[in-house]
Amino acid sequence: MTDTREITLTVNGTEHTIDVEPRRLLVHAIREELDLIGTHIGCDTGNCGACTVLKDGEPIKSCLMFATQADGSELTTVEKMEDLPEAGDDLHPLQEGFREEHGLQCGYCTPGMIMSGKALLDENPDPSEEEIREAISGNLCRCTGYQNIVRSIEYAAEELADEEVAAADGGVITGADGSTVAPPDHEADGGAKFDCGVENCCGGPAADRECGSDLGGESE
Repeated sequence: MTDTREITLTVNGTEHTIDVEPRRLLVHAIREELDLIGTHIGCDTGNCGACTVLKDGEPIKSCLMFATQADGSELTTVEKMEDLPEAGDDLHPLQEGFREEHGLQCGYCTPGMIMSGKALLDENPDPSEEEIREAISGNLCRCTGYQNIVRSIEYAAEELADEEVAAADGGVITGADGSTVAPPDHEADGGAKFDCGVENCCGGPAADRECGSDLGGESE
């Protein structure tokens, strides 16, 4: 009879309880037990980085860890990227960056590269080229020469920075880690009431402005 252990993993926000052999690698549990095949298997020795996932927010090579060692952990795989707040209705900025900057060719290393890039941008939203190269140094690519991968992550950093601008009408600021921050209360600190200038949006006196603003006159 095969010896198995019951473990619980929270993967991409969903809790899973599975039975695994003590010798089962985490990457095999992710792919075969949970059917999340975006995490690739390349070398089984920790050299290529194709199996990179986030464990409690930190990038790890899932071929170097037994599934039982991850018991109780929160894991994020590449499948989660399009569901993060930063993705909106389309791709996550990292995925979009790899598409726009041609950061992939065969695509086999791409999931691991994206997860390493996410870990970097979560910690450092504005990395230098050197810092990006250091962050992906554990991920091998035999196609691109890396330059376009670096550009892809730079693209994502710029897009995520743009998303930190507050939305109008009580909107929120979305950070690179998916957290939200309420916009500042201008009245609370003695400032004027915020008005974005769009009629019926932020409660500003849009109708009053229309009386004289177009002509340069005073509104009444």
